[in-house]
Amino acid sequence: MGWLDLVTNPQGLREIFGAETPPLVGVGLHGVEIDREGPTLRLRLDLPTYPSNPPVKWRRNGYNVVQVELLLGGVSDISIRGVSVNMLVDVDIKSDGRLALKISSPTLNMIAMATSVTVSKIDAYLDGGRDLWPVKDSGGGN
Repeated sequence: MGWLDLVTNPQGLREIFGAETPPLVGVGLHGVEIDREGPTLRLRLDLPTYPSNPPVKWRRNGYNVVQVELLLGGVSDISIRGVSVNMLVDVDIKSDGRLALKISSPTLNMIAMATSVTVSKIDAYLDGGRDLWPVKDSGGGN
């Protein structure tokens, strides 16, 4: 079971990425917000891959990064160690009745327990530091 199978509303990302579930390794972490209502934990993440067939609006505007906002509900425990201004992290979401979130990098470690995870926002933008269109292997090489 992949991380997208644990999301309550995976349809939007599945429409955009098709059968290619975006990995949560080498993710750009832009923000973490904790709210007492719920309580909730909101994560704003730049996915490391771009869809092979993006929406027309994204293609027309030359976007090359997909940003998602994940909202964890029913948060019962959070532990955060470290911080940095440029955080590339690995995100792991598992479930055994409760959701366990683990975020790790050389500068940040975060663990949280929750009851649900929802995609609350999907957006795209142009990051000048990335290639405009990801190069796909044509299958002719090793």
